[in-house]
Amino acid sequence: MGGPMARNAQRAGFSVSAFDVALAARESLSASGVVACDSIAAATRAADTIVTMLPNDDALVGAMRGGGGVLESLQPGALVIDMSTSQLATSQSLASEVRARGALMLDAPVSGGTGGAETATLSIMVGGDRAAFERARPLLAALGTTITYIGANGMGLVAKYVNQMLMEAAFCAVAEAFAFAVKAGAPVQPVFEAVRNGHGGSRVLEMMIPQCLSGDFGSGRELALHTKDGAYAHAAALAVGAWAPVTQLMHELFAQATQAGLSGQSAPAIVKLFEQRAGVSLKSDS
Repeated sequence: MGGPMARNAQRAGFSVSAFDVALAARESLSASGVVACDSIAAATRAADTIVTMLPNDDALVGAMRGGGGVLESLQPGALVIDMSTSQLATSQSLASEVRARGALMLDAPVSGGTGGAETATLSIMVGGDRAAFERARPLLAALGTTITYIGANGMGLVAKYVNQMLMEAAFCAVAEAFAFAVKAGAPVQPVFEAVRNGHGGSRVLEMMIPQCLSGDFGSGRELALHTKDGAYAHAAALAVGAWAPVTQLMHELFAQATQAGLSGQSAPAIVKLFEQRAGVSLKSDS
């Protein structure tokens, strides 16, 4: 997602230097006018604002604390905006380390997927210093359409975890409900039409049923990322002493889907677990 976000920032008039571990990604950025650098240090040493967009906690820690990482060359007064979905404790610890160097850090995870990154329509949830948020707002406005300040460092991630908890519960509920409908002998499309405008309707339902009927769940790492994000949400809930039995179950189901080889498909592919257990298929109203 970082590639299209860097290009959108460039198009909005920001001067962007970027680094990615993949040479092909750097070449693509360079072809679109973004200055592609061969190291984190080269991309960040002269920057007053540094944006990280990384796939997991380990990658974020490596980019921030590793040799040649962001913290090594961070200048006083700089602003770090982490737009990854990371562990709450990791993010808050990094914010403290950034602050000790005279800089500020925002956690600003996003929802909207690769499509939202490409069209600059992401929903961005921000935690950190309020003045730093106002400073970051013009850049964030180049990347998303819904930009919400939540509160102190870590609170953007809390909002993202809430988003994940709701989404993953909805994916599993749709899969379970429609596998039941088919098992009971009802066709998918009429049931979908009957419930979509009621209280059972949702964006997840609207996205998921057409994919289930077509059997096309796309490609990429979306289901794997949902599994990772769900694990982080559950860990954060446990850390603060919240009771989260639904989140625990949803995470276990997504983990099963990943172990079953579905990690390279979109999140609605979770339905395959329910189809298998029920002995049915939703594809083409089967």
